[in-house]
Amino acid sequence: SCYFISALGTPAMSVPAGFTDDGLPVGIQIVARHRDDWGLLQMGHAFEQARALPKRMPATSPAPAQTGR
Repeated sequence: SCYFISALGTPAMSVPAGFTDDGLPVGIQIVARHRDDWGLLQMGHAFEQARALPKRMPATSPAPAQTGR
């Protein structure tokens, strides 16, 4: 959770990192130095540019059928 790190004044963010073999999205957490929000944004942007992930959504399954009881 980014909350616990951020509560201490250390910025953190989750960045898309790829997909599993089943097509589900995976992310990584990047943590920067104390109060270095700008540095964190630069790191996140650089990672996304270097990774160049395809823009796609994971497959979803339809909602289960409702039974009329």
